[in-house]
Amino acid sequence: MQQLRFNGPPALLALLLGNVLFPAQAMTAVEKRVDTASAPHLALKAAGKPMLVHFVQSKDDHRGAILASGLADLKQKVAFCVEANRRLGRPVRAPRAFPEQVVRANLFEYSAPNRRITYKVAYNVGMAEDCSLIETESREASLSSLKGSCEIDLVRKTAHGVCDSKGHADAVRPPLAPGREQQEKTRAALEADPRMAKQMAVLRRLSANVPAGGAKLTIAGLECEVVNAMASTSGCITRAGSFIPTVGIEGVSLQGHWGPLGTTAVEAKLDMGVDPAIFTPYANGGFTITAEPR
Repeated sequence: MQQLRFNGPPALLALLLGNVLFPAQAMTAVEKRVDTASAPHLALKAAGKPMLVHFVQSKDDHRGAILASGLADLKQKVAFCVEANRRLGRPVRAPRAFPEQVVRANLFEYSAPNRRITYKVAYNVGMAEDCSLIETESREASLSSLKGSCEIDLVRKTAHGVCDSKGHADAVRPPLAPGREQQEKTRAALEADPRMAKQMAVLRRLSANVPAGGAKLTIAGLECEVVNAMASTSGCITRAGSFIPTVGIEGVSLQGHWGPLGTTAVEAKLDMGVDPAIFTPYANGGFTITAEPR
């Protein structure tokens, strides 16, 4: 039997193999489980004394062609794997379909005045040696305050860092930053000081290319202010509600972009009552807790 040979460019071979072997893509069962994950507070019983938090659910919202290029790269790797394994007589388990995205993230953030916890359900896909797809689902949480942080793996049931029994309930609340008017007065005073002239000139140059905040958007039913921390980093922050969280950022983030990567809120509720246990998922039993070394 005559052996078929392909003498064209490798990229074209990958494209042809991809079109023949993998004609379609759709959300896989693992993808769907991540995308439709329920908010953690819904699994808690109604508390006798609920506490107020600002709640935001966000999902990945990547810009540009990063998702398309990631999926294209995966298809190309699988196509080359199939061809190479067949030539070498190795096992081939080519996928019948591809996922819609190579990465997904579903975030649930609960902000109190002095602490914040973010639950993250994430999806990732890679390729095995037999060309099949390896789908990974992770479930983690991160608690933070001025006391420090506690990093929690909800699947492996481990917690590392400052993971006290009260979930940082006694943490000191970071003070609110001075308003823009006060910031400008402080900056003007520093610029007027000859001893600070060079430093302030450098600061002015660094901030000259960063658009000022002030633009307003409505995301998940709430108005937020667009902020630009750096040229490639932007977000939209709301300071509405009965209190303003001050851990990490001042307010609640409804959108954030870091280069092509980003997240956008799909649900937001201010002053929502929840069981305080939302801040201590590692207290349910069965967790291995290791303290931050001093």
